[in-house]
Amino acid sequence: MSKAVIRFAGLLLAVLVAPAGAQTVDEPIAVDCSAFVVTGDPHSTAGATWTYSSVDLGTPYALEGVLFEPAGAGPFPGVVVSHGKGGTPSAYSANIGRVMVTWGMVVIGPMYTHAPDALDAGNLPDGPDGASEANVMRANKARELLSCVGSVDMSYLAAHGHSMGAFVTGQLMGKHVGVFRAASHTAGGTSQGPNATTQRAALRIRTPYQLHHSATDTTVALIQDQNLAAILASNGVPHALFVSEYPNYTHAQIALDPGMLQRVRSWYQAYGVLP
Repeated sequence: MSKAVIRFAGLLLAVLVAPAGAQTVDEPIAVDCSAFVVTGDPHSTAGATWTYSSVDLGTPYALEGVLFEPAGAGPFPGVVVSHGKGGTPSAYSANIGRVMVTWGMVVIGPMYTHAPDALDAGNLPDGPDGASEANVMRANKARELLSCVGSVDMSYLAAHGHSMGAFVTGQLMGKHVGVFRAASHTAGGTSQGPNATTQRAALRIRTPYQLHHSATDTTVALIQDQNLAAILASNGVPHALFVSEYPNYTHAQIALDPGMLQRVRSWYQAYGVLP
């Protein structure tokens, strides 16, 4: 992957040029890698934590999260993992990260506004829960921060989330169209509610998308992922919705299901994120 680099007011502005045949599109990156502070060893089973404090193109960011990196020089694909309501990067995102890093992916998981308030205090941008503009900005900044990890090939990216993190993932795909090669989530979808992926964003999604939902989920109704699948189908977007594979699963049970994760891995392989 080639990269045109410009420095402006301390930021690294990089326009990624995808290799021939890639399904991604170019999108500028504005990030100050000197403000990306990693604590711990991202190659360890515990992973590392990170913080990011910067004003990028006039927008203040104060973020934190987890990072996992495979052994070796790479280049590796990257994935943005998004936790749900009441979750944190150190719990859900780290659990997903410990699996996906074994696939040969660099995993980054930021904190979202729907984390416990005491843990998210002071993080920016701030705003409502779920698929809010603030959370989409946090998710996209996490994507940009992957460019500061020297082993990541930024033309091979995926995104995955659960519940409100699934709502963020869908909104991210509709906001940053074609930047990710593949996406996946559990217990998400679109609705007219205040936190879900909006129909407007869903209509813009062009990223191959795999959905997982239990019919017995009493927290996020199955119809929300059925609605999203219908929109993807109407636009000819490659997608798959798995339901019968999770009989009597609770909302929480599906989030870390080994079978679900294996299907996600196969999806990433099918759409060129993983070999």
